[in-house]
Amino acid sequence: MGRVYATPAEYEAFTGQPAPANAVRLLARASRLVSAATKAALYDTDPAGFPTDTDIRAAFRDAACAQVAEWAKRDAAEAGTSDDLVAGPWTSVSAGGLSFSRKSAPTATAEDTVLVPEAAEILADLDLCQVVWSL
Repeated sequence: MGRVYATPAEYEAFTGQPAPANAVRLLARASRLVSAATKAALYDTDPAGFPTDTDIRAAFRDAACAQVAEWAKRDAAEAGTSDDLVAGPWTSVSAGGLSFSRKSAPTATAEDTVLVPEAAEILADLDLCQVVWSL
């Protein structure tokens, strides 16, 4: 497995919110996006490939956390509420005169393949990546 720049505990400290149930997987995915966005950046690394400068390492951590926070907000919005306790893969359920339905999985968006603005800004503050704005 590649470098993962943040833990669920660090995510919770960054956002002030509980980590999503799949936080480990999401942080790994966000870390791959951070790595891709900083591929051309120059910084010293330890033998495992992590930045040795504490400010740079913190920026990588915070960018990964910001990315996951945005995904968590999107997923909560698609589920209908951030307090949705009945999450599951069902798409429709009927009982008597009641009928409920929802998407079975989050819809893929651009955020799934590129850094969200907050994450890119965190890295750009240390000249680790270029922020590209589109209108």
